[in-house]
Amino acid sequence: MRIATPDPNIPLRRSACALLAIALLQATAIWFHPQAPAPNAFVWLQGLAEIGPRASHLHLVLVATVVATWLLFGELGTHWPSQALARGGERLYALGAAAMIAGAMINGFALPRVARWAVMGRASHAEGTDAVVTFAFALNQALAGLGLVATCLAILAWSLGLRHCPGSWARAACIGGIGIAALCIAGYALGPIETNVAGIATVTLAQCTWYALVALTVLRGGASAGTHAPSASPRLPESP
Repeated sequence: MRIATPDPNIPLRRSACALLAIALLQATAIWFHPQAPAPNAFVWLQGLAEIGPRASHLHLVLVATVVATWLLFGELGTHWPSQALARGGERLYALGAAAMIAGAMINGFALPRVARWAVMGRASHAEGTDAVVTFAFALNQALAGLGLVATCLAILAWSLGLRHCPGSWARAACIGGIGIAALCIAGYALGPIETNVAGIATVTLAQCTWYALVALTVLRGGASAGTHAPSASPRLPESP
């Protein structure tokens, strides 16, 4: 009886499939991100109170996709040609993920609750609402900026780690990741990209495009165990 040898690339390909699914989910979620109208402070608070439940559910989805992305790149990073850049990318992404999750908790849960208190006119909660909302919004913007820069730097590190990988998909992921990271950071630093819904959506969609490129690099044959010992972990191959 012949015993089939397990394909060591199967876990890697499963991670790639999961990353592709997470990228699609994250892109869809950010596309439907609700936004409160803001002609003045009171109307904005009313809008926040109205979209509160939907915003909470959507931010939960976004938080879950950020955590899943971090975990998946922790797994994929063990197969990266440059382990130093892979580890650096993981740490930068962890920093960015923590900032984005904290910002999501403020924007998706804290602010809508304060807005509901203010609109309902609860005296015990309405007093000082302006100061609380202003501080919470400023903190959210700072965290969003940190998350944007750190996650883009992570993508830059991971992309540089792919520079010696052969194949058109790997080259596309390398060049695309460097371009996306550089343009997003420059856009944020120089002003065209703001940390509002439109700005964060633009950055998120760009990042999701890169996640999909990485997943397709693996699924289209970017990883091969044929050049490694049976006991070794398969890696994305490097050019000679």
